[in-house]
Amino acid sequence: MLIINAVVFGLAFIGGKILGLHLNLPGYGYGSLAEYIAYFGAFWPFAPEQAWRFVSYMFIHVDFWHFLFNMLMLWMFGSDVADMMGSKHFTGMYFFCGIFAAVFSLVMYWIGMTNAPIIGASGALMGIFVAYYKFFPNRMLLMFFFFPMRIKYAMWFMVAVDVFMAHSGDGVAHLAHLGGVVGGFLYMHFYERGFGNLGKAFAKMRGPKFTVHPGGRSENESRAESKSDSDAIEGEVFYVDENKRMDEILKKVNREGINSLNESERQFLLQASEKLRRRRGGF
Repeated sequence: MLIINAVVFGLAFIGGKILGLHLNLPGYGYGSLAEYIAYFGAFWPFAPEQAWRFVSYMFIHVDFWHFLFNMLMLWMFGSDVADMMGSKHFTGMYFFCGIFAAVFSLVMYWIGMTNAPIIGASGALMGIFVAYYKFFPNRMLLMFFFFPMRIKYAMWFMVAVDVFMAHSGDGVAHLAHLGGVVGGFLYMHFYERGFGNLGKAFAKMRGPKFTVHPGGRSENESRAESKSDSDAIEGEVFYVDENKRMDEILKKVNREGINSLNESERQFLLQASEKLRRRRGGF
């Protein structure tokens, strides 16, 4: 995400503002590269049929400080959230919250509360901050780089600022921020309850299947027997190649987050870290 944002910002800021690259496209007129990127990439609530804007606006920054603070927020909070959720869920949440922020702004436009275009990753990042608030509520944050505040209070302070400043005309898309917060809480609601549990609940509603195999055993009995075998295998932490086992666990953490590990995998990591500590002569 940092790389994509940096590339787009480099084209707009360095190419358009510093190098002064300009375009003259038929039907659009003469303008700088930065102006064209903002025009075609921003989300315009009065043009929802241009579907690409629901995604493209998240990666558009034409002001240096806007880009710097958003990327600082992505680096500070995004890395820990990605470690907890895994890269798949982190990426999914980033895009979900960003798109939801645009949809929220569109609804606000329909009811007459805004008509301004929006650019920047702030909506998606506010959703990521919700995940950080869920995972680390008691961590300390230097609000505005000076005032220490726990995350669980900083979250609601930022929401209050956006509500209060929504109609200030300061050029900040406060309603998009609020949309990102709502999207973040929605995503975390389903994440904490397990997205897969919806399918399992539906399967239970359909009732058990009783299919008799040629050997005279029902399918349920076969499944129970297979499950007991797999449970026995899962409980064993002995592998011929420990490095291979470690790679499998680390890949799982990267995909699904550390909370996805079962007890045997957690124990394996603890034992591996203990061995490494002893080899290094740690106490």
